[in-house]
Amino acid sequence: MIYLLHIGGFLMKRTAEFVTGLIGGILGSVFSFIVMFWAGNQPVTEDNGLFVTSIIVLLLQIVALVLSCLVNTMNNKIYGVITIVIGLITLLLSALVFFIPAILQFVSGGLALRSLKEPVIKESI
Repeated sequence: MIYLLHIGGFLMKRTAEFVTGLIGGILGSVFSFIVMFWAGNQPVTEDNGLFVTSIIVLLLQIVALVLSCLVNTMNNKIYGVITIVIGLITLLLSALVFFIPAILQFVSGGLALRSLKEPVIKESI
């Protein structure tokens, strides 16, 4: 039996995608702030490429957060592809600092690419 979570006037059918995308986006945002704070405190003579990269990753994580909140209102294939691409870009830019958020975004995108089965209602005789 499929249980649906009722939030804000609509039924949530993709709870797993919502939760994994939300946790991945929150962790990615927190890690981005930590890396940005660390890179911002480096001496001026150092290269600030890490600071710029952390800003880009933060923007990607904010997009991932917004998308995970909209997973039930948008096309699941588009959500899956965009989330996987965000996870891949995050992983490539971060040099494995954002490994856990990227994996959670991969899982969320992969789960969104599957189609939901319609619940079978059995009649009792």
